[in-house]
Amino acid sequence: MNLILYKMVLLFKPYFYVDKRALGIFRIFLGMLCLVDISRRFSLIDVFYTNSGIISYTSSNSFYKTFSLLSSFTKSWEVHLFFILGIIFSIFLIIGYKTKLSQIMCAIIIISIHNRVIMLENAGDFVFNSILIISIFLPLGLKFSIDGLKKSLNDFNETSLKDLNSKDNLNNNNNEIFSLAFLAILLQIISIYFFTGLNKSGYDWMNGTAVYKMFELDTFLTSFGYYVRDFITLPISKFLTYSTLSIEFIIPFLIVFPFYSHILRLVSILILTVFHISIRMSIKVGMFSFTMISMFTLLLDSKIIDSLKAYAKKKIHSSKYILFYDSDCGFCHLTARIIKRCDLFNQIQFADKGYSGDLPNDYENLVDKTAILVKLKNRKQWIRHEAFGKILMIIPFGFLISWIFFIPGVGFLFGKCYDLVSSYRTQVSVFLGLSACNIKSENIAFSSTPDTKSNFYNMYNILHGTFISIVVLILIVANMNYNLVANEAVNKKMEKYGFDKFQHNRTLKRISYYPRMIQRWNMFSPTVLGTDKTVIVEATLSNGDVIDLFTGEPPILNSLDYKYLWHNGNQFWRKFFSRVTKKQNKKYIKSFETWIKRYNNTYFSDILGDRRIKSVKIWSLSQRNSNLNSTKEYKLNKRLLNSNQSSNKKTNKSKK
Repeated sequence: MNLILYKMVLLFKPYFYVDKRALGIFRIFLGMLCLVDISRRFSLIDVFYTNSGIISYTSSNSFYKTFSLLSSFTKSWEVHLFFILGIIFSIFLIIGYKTKLSQIMCAIIIISIHNRVIMLENAGDFVFNSILIISIFLPLGLKFSIDGLKKSLNDFNETSLKDLNSKDNLNNNNNEIFSLAFLAILLQIISIYFFTGLNKSGYDWMNGTAVYKMFELDTFLTSFGYYVRDFITLPISKFLTYSTLSIEFIIPFLIVFPFYSHILRLVSILILTVFHISIRMSIKVGMFSFTMISMFTLLLDSKIIDSLKAYAKKKIHSSKYILFYDSDCGFCHLTARIIKRCDLFNQIQFADKGYSGDLPNDYENLVDKTAILVKLKNRKQWIRHEAFGKILMIIPFGFLISWIFFIPGVGFLFGKCYDLVSSYRTQVSVFLGLSACNIKSENIAFSSTPDTKSNFYNMYNILHGTFISIVVLILIVANMNYNLVANEAVNKKMEKYGFDKFQHNRTLKRISYYPRMIQRWNMFSPTVLGTDKTVIVEATLSNGDVIDLFTGEPPILNSLDYKYLWHNGNQFWRKFFSRVTKKQNKKYIKSFETWIKRYNNTYFSDILGDRRIKSVKIWSLSQRNSNLNSTKEYKLNKRLLNSNQSSNKKTNKSKK
């Protein structure tokens, strides 16, 4: 019976257990995503995110209520402060400082920003919203974080060199933890690919021309995509189209297959990473690709991480070093304890004046002034700031900043700083509550505390865990209900085979919709867009010049070819231009024109210089793209948006 139970646990383990190191890596990626997402919108604060911009909060369309604190912060300085606060907590999340608080604050701030202007959102924002909410219930601060470092210093107090050189207290082989939120992440990844593939039922996905059509969308293409477009022939289009469908249907099964999951998930990571990098290089999809890639780190199994660590230790981090330091200095000993925890490959041995082997050159004169790092293989040694720089070089990814310590001139300044700290190390030790002359003093910081967990504390943990599990289960059910209804291909299949259609549960939909964890995965589905559309702002200036306000060049109103379009924009302007022409968004045309003409608008200062805008015409351009191997040229539709007299005027011209 026990054997059967054990095998059942192993069978379901890949769905509920995640590696702590994978969580730490994911946290770093998540923090970087938060930082980039906020930073890329910063220059658009006065354009879209205040009530003096184009879109006021009260004019946002939404049947269900959505969460956004920016409904309360509407002034420019308030929103700027809100964004800056988000940047600060994003950095905290990257380094793992006050991790849970940083997670919650980043989720609140970024979702508030996304929901402030839902007109600009895309699938990447939907994914990001979902991940921000679900990851709140993941313990992301256990590894590679300041929080994890502080906990380790508290839990394991090395009071001697023997303790310091022992790795037993840190090498905890149990790197996996149970998490229902991890299951929620897996289901989110699976649903994205499965339902995206299921929705791709249009003729172009069936006949293999979908990728060709995608590369015909000039308004979506990157410069790389524009370059490779000429090489997308029918055979290549078919290969890429059917490969996309295969990936989107096969990957979910590779992720859920319980046997050899560590290998299958690694294969999934490699395939999907190449897949999304290719997409991002070719078309402008905002942060969608990077958001997906960041989630893949959670698929890393402990076996894979251990194998990668063993390989890196053998091939890259195999050198051994001895760090000599003043073990009687509490501050120096604390520094050594921190270095030990950062030395993931156990390359550094710690020693003091009692070392029985060969001492470094001029040891007696140096030991009271500096730490000494010695490489065992060739006895090369580093002192002062260079020792610190070399230690950083030994630490994984420390090379990114370690080189600074060896720059002539800059290194001199670091050396002076090192000497200054070294001369005050006794005072620093006392200030930190550390022993200045005997590391075995009972006054040493971070001393381990006895286990005083009470029954009340244990009961609190049980209730807390139960509450978290219930919340995560509700999120899982709400998201699955949304998936089954919002993705139209599902109900089409249900209707086709004689089953009742899935219906929204209003309560569950409100739960998903409030933070806009939208589960509608219809990217380029059921068919790829066949029409390019954009907006051109024709401005007449005070000196008589007529320019495209976004390019500074004469406006081109008879072509949507890639080489004539404005490419210095971003996801947000492209989304705005493609959606402002829709009937339900007609009200934004007037506010767009008003914003452009506003006397204190500095957005176009680089283009205008000392010239002023006298009048503007806002043109909507759209054109259907030609089919593969077709010589037919569809006519361009041009429509003036900001004139009641000319609102119905349309002129057709051929595309150059």
